[in-house]
Amino acid sequence: MPLLEYKTTPSWLLEPRRRAVSLIPIPLMRKALYLMMIRKRGNFTDPQTFNEKVNWRIFNDRRDRIVKACDKMWMKEMAREAYPGADLRIPETLWSGTDLRDAPDLTTLQPWVLKPNASSGHALFGPDADTDLDALVRKTQVWFEETPLELGEWGYSEARPLLLLEERIPTPDGKAPVDYKFFVFDGRVELVQVNRGRFGTRQTATFLDADWRRLPVRWRIQPVADEPRPAELDKMLEIASTLGADWDFIRVDLYAVDGEVWFGEYTPYPGSGLLRYKPMSFDVEQGRHWKLPALVDVQRGRP
Repeated sequence: MPLLEYKTTPSWLLEPRRRAVSLIPIPLMRKALYLMMIRKRGNFTDPQTFNEKVNWRIFNDRRDRIVKACDKMWMKEMAREAYPGADLRIPETLWSGTDLRDAPDLTTLQPWVLKPNASSGHALFGPDADTDLDALVRKTQVWFEETPLELGEWGYSEARPLLLLEERIPTPDGKAPVDYKFFVFDGRVELVQVNRGRFGTRQTATFLDADWRRLPVRWRIQPVADEPRPAELDKMLEIASTLGADWDFIRVDLYAVDGEVWFGEYTPYPGSGLLRYKPMSFDVEQGRHWKLPALVDVQRGRP
């Protein structure tokens, strides 16, 4: 499989953006981003919608579990502790570190994915016979500069700034597997978001309930699809519920390939609390599922 890359922001924009963002106090920046994306002021002291509650978590929740859910290596350990059974496959960590030149020879390894440990939106896939280590080093260096910390997402401030090389989930056609994102509230799966074709030219994002009924909602400009019910759905629902059992809310990302369920990641700040739905009334409906913890508990940093 040729070396593929997925990223968000062009490298030439990173430095100007970083300088501009650093000049803005985080509370002011978050309020401005919310107004720009959601097109109304957010209520972050008595939040009602899902997006408002994600922002409340960003401002207030200082528990250790938030940090672990922002660190890809820690979250794999947390998932295995919560679900020790063999029904959940967790990708093996092949290497981690700060300098890719310290990693094993990438061309001799099994199929891998390279990603930042404390960020999202970046991924490189290999190996490839023409893999250029120096080029990879240059690409991964900027990953430490573009992180969710720019958006004030506190949990990433304590996550380890490392590169993570892990086994790639095998698929029959060699393409990236379908993403199944389970929104879990107090151990209950209330919503499933299915992302298909993430690294292709036609991406879809489809929302369904736990009974696999498609919901009349869209996310931003991405189209929806007629998603077939996966054969592994019952297993994924059970695993997602278990992984989210002691969370007031967490998104659990899973993959299903040939009857096996693979762990993707925990996501404590979906969309950074700036998700544009059509219709936006869905934001209110989704928020009703989330009962926030007491402020005093999360500010003390309890587990």
